[in-house]
Amino acid sequence: MNTLSFTLTDGIGHLELCSPPANRMTGEFFSEFHELVDELKVMNDLKAIVISGKGRHFSSGADLEELLGSTSEMNKRNEKDVKKRWEAVSENNYNSFLFFETLEIPVIAAIRGVCIGSAFELALFSHFRFCGEDAVMGLPETTFNLMPGLGGIGKIAALCGQSKAIELVLKGSTFGAEEAKLNHLVDRIVPRRQVVEFSMEFARKVMKNYKKQKYSLYLNQISPDDPFAN
Repeated sequence: MNTLSFTLTDGIGHLELCSPPANRMTGEFFSEFHELVDELKVMNDLKAIVISGKGRHFSSGADLEELLGSTSEMNKRNEKDVKKRWEAVSENNYNSFLFFETLEIPVIAAIRGVCIGSAFELALFSHFRFCGEDAVMGLPETTFNLMPGLGGIGKIAALCGQSKAIELVLKGSTFGAEEAKLNHLVDRIVPRRQVVEFSMEFARKVMKNYKKQKYSLYLNQISPDDPFAN
C-alpha cells in the first residue's frame, strides 16, 4: 500500500498512516483503508491495534483540494446520481471507521502533532486515545462551509456532552492536548516521543481477556508513579 502500512508483532497490529508529513486522507487512502479493514476482519491472530501517523503528525485529515472539488462538482451538477454516489462513499468511509469501535480487542490511537478533521474522527472511534503534549486536534470543517461527516459529532457529544460538541463543531477551531483531556477527548497526555511506545506497552498490558466495558479499570492500571500518567 502507498498510504498505509500494517505490521503484526506478538498479536499487536500497528496501523500507520504513512504519507508524511501531513499523512492526508486522499481518495487513494480511503480505498486502501477499506481494503485493509477487509483483511483485518479475517485476521484471527490479531489481539490489539495501535493507530498512529508516520513522522511528526497523525494526519491533517481529508485532502481539502479533493474534498472541495468533489462537493463543488456535486453542487454544480445537482444531479441525484452524483449525490447518491457521494452519500455511498461517505457511508462506506464511516463504516470502515466504525469497524474499529466494534472490535472486541483494544484499539488505541497514538496521536502526535496534528490530528484534525476525518483523522480526528478516526481517532474518536478508537477505544483509547493517548496524545503527545504537542498534539493539535479538532474538526475544522465548518471553516470551509462543510460539516464533519464520518461520525465525529456524535462521538464528541458522547464524550463531553451535546452543548460542548456543538460549540467545538460550529467554531471549527483546533485545540491542544490539555483542552482535549479536560473534555474527555483523550485519555492520557504522553511525551510526544513516547506516544507510540506507550500505546504499544498499554496494548500488551490490556489485550489479554480484554473487555470494552472495563475501560476505566484499564486506565486506572497505569501507575500514578508512571511519569507518563498525566
